Amino acid sequence: ENDVAAIDINMGCPKEFSIKGGMGVALLEQPDKAYNILKTLVENLSIPVTCKIRIFETPEETLKLVNKLISSGIKAIAIHGRTRHERPQHSVHADIIKYV
Repeated sequence: ENDVAAIDINMGCPKEFSIKGGMGVALLEQPDKAYNILKTLVENLSIPVTCKIRIFETPEETLKLVNKLISSGIKAIAIHGRTRHERPQHSVHADIIKYV
């Protein structure tokens, strides 16, 4: 902990390797598990914990997840403006980011 400024959990990685291992964006399909991971880190570390997510299909779904994750005590959330299945050639959904 003394050599680390913060811990950022990437819950937005859409790579097949991450998904098959239950990591990255796969965690967004299990919001309770994602919350518990973050809560455990927050409670056991003295440094800030943050995370990155991808958006869901609707702003409401995305906001619901964000509110749940915030309640874990994390210090910040970065929101990637594409869904799990979208890649760089797809437009960013700035409207959903703005809604959140």
